[in-house]
Amino acid sequence: MKKNIISPYEQELILAHILKKSREYVSTRPELKLTKLEEKKLQAMTARRRKNEPLAYILGQKGFYGLDFKVNRHTLIPRPETEHLVELVTGNLQLATSKNNKIAIIDVGTGSGNIIISIAKNLRTSNVHYGHLMSFYGIDISEKALKIAKINAKKYKLDNPPAGGIKFIRSNLLSHFLNNPAIKQFNHLIIVANLPYLSEKIYNSTAPDVKNYEPQSALLSGIDGLDHYKKLLQQIKTLKENCSMFHVSCYMEISPEQKTKISKLIKTSFPKCKPSFQRDLASRWRIAIFSI
Repeated sequence: MKKNIISPYEQELILAHILKKSREYVSTRPELKLTKLEEKKLQAMTARRRKNEPLAYILGQKGFYGLDFKVNRHTLIPRPETEHLVELVTGNLQLATSKNNKIAIIDVGTGSGNIIISIAKNLRTSNVHYGHLMSFYGIDISEKALKIAKINAKKYKLDNPPAGGIKFIRSNLLSHFLNNPAIKQFNHLIIVANLPYLSEKIYNSTAPDVKNYEPQSALLSGIDGLDHYKKLLQQIKTLKENCSMFHVSCYMEISPEQKTKISKLIKTSFPKCKPSFQRDLASRWRIAIFSI
């Protein structure tokens, strides 16, 4: 394995983590002297980074939407481009809540819980009233990922579902809701999905810190990268057929080259639907949105 070259910025972050100080504190004190134990920790963590292990796993945390999330090798590392999902959902919720809809926000493939926690906390701190009108769900097939998500929710006091907290459920996508009569209490479902979407070709070309460390199950989705979204769309169709009164809004993070294919898949499942797409900060197509 080719060894990674550690940047001064990463070195400062590692040292700040060891000293429990800010990076700015470390960068402005070049004369810092470490104890033998601190030096040993620095050498061990530096060695891990040189082997291409992601810095987020070494530090055990990753920033996302202004919050810090615990992560480990059972969870995908949150990416900056995913923050746009949070912005879109929270920005569009004002209209939904103004109509006194009873809303369920379901984060499918929640991983560390970064998306649903950011949405719930943003709504709480921005004084958007949701109370009994809104419920939050984090769904994942991995029990180990859910364990991390629950820790993160507790950190931000969002671990009490009856009081506006998040309910985490182990489920294969939306399977938990398909034959669950409790879902019929809602008249508006908001589904947020950052599912595995890498094709085999793209996955095989990813950097060593991704391919060798992050969970393959959170990245790879068949030959064209769309296996998970095909299944999700079928489940949404079944939910809609079982309860026609639902209004469903769906926000899905995709790989840029999938725009045309995902558009066709959505229209095949919902012929009257007109999906829209949003670009990320690099001007690449990143989010597909549709309502039924």
